Amino acid sequence: MDMPETDSMKITPLQEENLKIAVENTCELCREYHPGPFLEIHRISRSLYKEMKRDPSTRILIVCTICHAHIHNLPVPAGKQRALVKKRSFFVRRDMRRILGYQPRPYQAPDDINIPLIYEEYFGRCPPGSYRLGG
Repeated sequence: MDMPETDSMKITPLQEENLKIAVENTCELCREYHPGPFLEIHRISRSLYKEMKRDPSTRILIVCTICHAHIHNLPVPAGKQRALVKKRSFFVRRDMRRILGYQPRPYQAPDDINIPLIYEEYFGRCPPGSYRLGG
């Protein structure tokens, strides 16, 4: 299910509370524990990142009130905010996607798989047997 492409993603109070629980009430910027009321949802500008259009969990950060003020007042560049999103664990990403109701598109393998070409691209650059010595 693709999310709408508007910047105003609606998050219900129940979803907001569950998102805070998903990050274990920890600010994603300063990594400090805060009670739920002191955490806020920050929406990341997605004008530069087209891949953020589908997955709503890549468009938000859960931050404490102090860090949220710093993000807007300094301002923290969107690239650094995006880097914080990439640091999330698999489980946090999975939980956030589930809470926001995002279902990724199922993987569809290409119809024209050329095994010899793939083998040549993967192993053709190194002498035979050298990939075992890589450690």
